[in-house]
Amino acid sequence: MRRIIATAMSFVLSSMLFGQTSLNESPGGILSIKKGQEFRTIAQGYAHLEKSILITNETRFRMASVSKQFTAMAVYLLIQDEKLNFDTPIRNIFPELPVSCKKIQIQHLLNHTSGLVDYENVIPTSQKMQLSDADVLKLIQNLDTVYFEPGTQFQYSNTAYCLLSLVVERVSKQPFEDFCRTRIFNYLGMQDAQISASHGFERRAFGYHPKDSVFQFADQSITSATRGDGGVYISADDFGKWLGKKNPLLSARFFKDLETYKVPVKDEVYYSLGFFFTKSEDGNLTLFHSGESIGFHNIMLFQPQHDLIIALFTNRDDKYIVKVWEIAMKDENIIIPNIKESLFLWLNKVYNGDI
Repeated sequence: MRRIIATAMSFVLSSMLFGQTSLNESPGGILSIKKGQEFRTIAQGYAHLEKSILITNETRFRMASVSKQFTAMAVYLLIQDEKLNFDTPIRNIFPELPVSCKKIQIQHLLNHTSGLVDYENVIPTSQKMQLSDADVLKLIQNLDTVYFEPGTQFQYSNTAYCLLSLVVERVSKQPFEDFCRTRIFNYLGMQDAQISASHGFERRAFGYHPKDSVFQFADQSITSATRGDGGVYISADDFGKWLGKKNPLLSARFFKDLETYKVPVKDEVYYSLGFFFTKSEDGNLTLFHSGESIGFHNIMLFQPQHDLIIALFTNRDDKYIVKVWEIAMKDENIIIPNIKESLFLWLNKVYNGDI
């Protein structure tokens, strides 16, 4: 992959990204644009303010909900291995779930149509330790109710993707991290990708939250240790290896199943296998997703027919990312079919159930 360090937009984009604070006081981010063999990045700011460690192409950012495409791929690989089916009832894997879950299938977890209760809404006020995916299962296994009949409507669900990581573990009989490392990360040469921050690793960005005129360390919350819904840490370099025509995991069969198991969200946008996607009038796909957690805010877009990827990862949870993204999209002349407003605004409405 031919790498070009972008300079033309660097001053404008970085000033928008980092606001008016001086660089020695600011966390930052990295914008990467990949078109075929050309790979351009703009990285600026600090991965760790207190240690003055700069962000580089190899800095790992917490992906938050951008992680869902990796969880979906792990499950999809088990389907290809014929160890699962899209229509496998999840109570075949989790017999401890209540009768209300008997109609929920693997495809309903993958495309957010399960109707499962949001685990964030049932976390005990006494909870002090970070939750694991297994804790999420425990939180919902005694709730004999679902929001709606499985498969009848879309409702974005972090609960579903926490369960999917446990599906991978129970079916493959190995830890979710190990399965993803072997079948996805190592297979694609993604040396900087890792799931969860439960044990230390180098070259990681730490999260920050703006308060008044400074940034405060804000790296973890009570829900930051779950894996299936948001636990991937990855660098810009490795994300460029993940998406694109050279990734054999994104096969013709994958895109066929993406279409087959899609569900409508709104505005002719669909969800399937860890991606939102829509089509242009000539049939070209645009896949996208964002992710936000304490200290981090990310967004990505992939147009496979053009082998185009644009991704923006930040370790600050303010809204400068919105302005930077819009500048980059305009500069690259990228249009998202069927979405008539800011992509961030559109996604936030979906996440909040305003559809």
